[in-house]
Amino acid sequence: MTKDTGRSTAGAEAPRAMTSPLLLLAAWLVPGLGHWILGKRRRALVFFAVVVCAFLTGVLVDGELGTPRPGEPFSWLATLACLGNGLLYLARLVWINGVSGALGGLPFGLDGGGDPIAVGFTYGNTFLYTGGLMNLLLMLDVSDIARGEKD
Repeated sequence: MTKDTGRSTAGAEAPRAMTSPLLLLAAWLVPGLGHWILGKRRRALVFFAVVVCAFLTGVLVDGELGTPRPGEPFSWLATLACLGNGLLYLARLVWINGVSGALGGLPFGLDGGGDPIAVGFTYGNTFLYTGGLMNLLLMLDVSDIARGEKD
């Protein structure tokens, strides 16, 4: 005898809801904002604090923001990692380069700041990359929560 589990195998899975691009944009621009919008207030504050502290630590110990450089393909990976910091990254680029320098230097003329001979340079870079990558992972978390796949 077979038991009826009550599950239908026809149509395997129900279609998943799409995550709003505006929600993901908000989650990228301001760390934790996506969670805040979804009502996960405590989680949002913790994530905001973690990403901002990582970014500020990286800046304070003379880390360099990732910027693309011609002939250095791995610089694009550093740029992607730092770009994950959202508005923090963009504001820091404008702070270093000025508005006209930031817009006129795209993509290869940007200065990422930092001091390569500083003791904390490598650590600073690591903090900047980590903050950005953490925020990109948080965007995936926001997407999962918005689609109901995670609480």
